[in-house]
Amino acid sequence: MKIDLLKIKGQLGRSINIDYVEDIENIEFKGEEYKIVTPLHVKGTITAQKEGLLAELDITGSINAVCDRCLDEFIYNLDLKLREYVEESVDEEVDDSFYENFDLTTFVVHFVILSLPMKFLCKEDCKGLCPVCGTNLNHQTCSCKREDIDPRLTVLSKLLQ
Repeated sequence: MKIDLLKIKGQLGRSINIDYVEDIENIEFKGEEYKIVTPLHVKGTITAQKEGLLAELDITGSINAVCDRCLDEFIYNLDLKLREYVEESVDEEVDDSFYENFDLTTFVVHFVILSLPMKFLCKEDCKGLCPVCGTNLNHQTCSCKREDIDPRLTVLSKLLQ
């Protein structure tokens, strides 16, 4: 969505109300595409400040993600609060076309990408996969014998034999 920020630029206290649904299907992050399940709803204001613009936007929606521990697909809900102040630089001349055709979609998508976790977890206490047989430990148990011994201490285990 493109908006015209020239209407409020330099007019202290004036604002533009934002309330729309972002019309995109995927978000690309870390070389993977995440399908948007519930469209991104963007609501808030962009207000002219003394020397810049203040964006206060709430972004909600959900994406389809894969858990990094158990590899199950799940829906990751987004409930983000964007509070960004963009200061106008006196030294640098910015073309008015930047403000006239400000691309809010790119701004919102970049913020969503920056807000995504480094590792997706389907739930906080996800047990992951068995390192021996690959069974998803959230759904069933396995009878694999696992000895979690630090490789540096394997020499000491020989003393017990």
